[in-house]
Amino acid sequence: NGVDATDDSSKYEWDVETDATVKAVFGSDGFVTDGRAVTAGQSVGLVLDRSSFYAEAGGQEADLGTISVDGGSFTVTDVQVYGGFILHSGIVEEGEIKVGSSVKCQVDYDRRRDVAPNHSMTHVLNAALREILGDGVDQRGSLCNDEKLRFDFSHKKAMTAKQLKATEEYCKKIVAGSQDVTAEVMPLDDAKALDGVRAVFGEVYPDPVRVVSVGEDTSIEFCGGTHISNTAEAEAFAIVEETAVAKGIRRISAVTKGVAREAIEEGETYAAKVSALEEISHDTPDLDKQAGALRKELDDAFTSAIVKAELRARIEGVQKKAVEAKKKALAAKVDKILNVVKEQIEQAVAEEKRALVLNVDIAADSKASQKVMNAAKKIAPDMAFMGVSEEVVGSEGKLMAFAIVPDSMAEEGFKADDWVRATLAECGGRGGGRPTSAQGQAAECSDVNAVIEAADAFASEKVAASV
Repeated sequence: NGVDATDDSSKYEWDVETDATVKAVFGSDGFVTDGRAVTAGQSVGLVLDRSSFYAEAGGQEADLGTISVDGGSFTVTDVQVYGGFILHSGIVEEGEIKVGSSVKCQVDYDRRRDVAPNHSMTHVLNAALREILGDGVDQRGSLCNDEKLRFDFSHKKAMTAKQLKATEEYCKKIVAGSQDVTAEVMPLDDAKALDGVRAVFGEVYPDPVRVVSVGEDTSIEFCGGTHISNTAEAEAFAIVEETAVAKGIRRISAVTKGVAREAIEEGETYAAKVSALEEISHDTPDLDKQAGALRKELDDAFTSAIVKAELRARIEGVQKKAVEAKKKALAAKVDKILNVVKEQIEQAVAEEKRALVLNVDIAADSKASQKVMNAAKKIAPDMAFMGVSEEVVGSEGKLMAFAIVPDSMAEEGFKADDWVRATLAECGGRGGGRPTSAQGQAAECSDVNAVIEAADAFASEKVAASV
């Protein structure tokens, strides 16, 4: 159609308004011709003779902004390049636009100032990974926008916490070092001969090619993207995730500037919370639950993946000590309770009772319940016994019931599994087992006395039936 390719040489400039002329308008039904204009509310694509907008390429998202025309404006929501022609997609906000209209390109440079550091830091991250993991690491893709950077690379397994920490510290050091970021266009063969130059696997590069360097020897790559002029402009850096995307391909997501500072501050907040948790006595009854709640909270937090891993390990340390203290306290408690239970069983034997139901404070612990049943079996082998235990006394929470019945009584119809089921039915629980030994539990129980009464009633009925 006699339209020349778009001149986008000004895309590397900052804070400029580029004058241009509309060369083609592409609508839902194809190119708009015959001098017709598009008006407010229409979504179209504009091809200009010149543009300062960066078209999506090399993993970097397109610039956004506005194309203004006398008496009107066009909001740019996407920019793509097709065979040298740059298509600015968006919506006419007001006025009208047609082929031949004189316009001004007004890039959202504030947004680009958030995109550029993310792109530059993918180069630094690439260099960091080669330093930490070795030269076998190759870039397999990337994404850079105003929110984050994402970098895919070849590596057979997940990075260790030590490797990830070293990678983040390398990148932070380069930011703090205020290294210059420069770009130079040169013949492709000359560029390929540069010492240490990196290119993306499978990418086809133009000749001449643009070469972007960070510092004197930090990084040198073929790249057509927009960049900061100095690493200090990234302000801060934090890796927020490292994960697998395919066999042999890993992905790191990271942030810069204000988003990175927020992630770092969030990490400091949680570090203080974990320190406070570590100060709590290990024998505090609900310490393991407090630790579990903080762990869940940390998992949802937006912070450095390295800090998150370190804090998780510290929380797990607290949980381990809390569980050990809980077990030790329970063991001591069970020993005391066993003495009381033995006395109650002995008294029941003396009274010639054939069945006994006791509320036993063993925190619904299955190992402790076994000790209680063994004691009952030893002291009163001819008596049916049931223990009922709340996980936390008075909490109206989890409840356990466990029972043993002598063979002779089970043969007469007094079965332990039926006893447990009938007892727990009072609070919506379930149980099972054998006629001589059974157990079960309920997720919650608001009236333990009613459960015990149900157990006693079942026992009385079965004992009476066997007389």
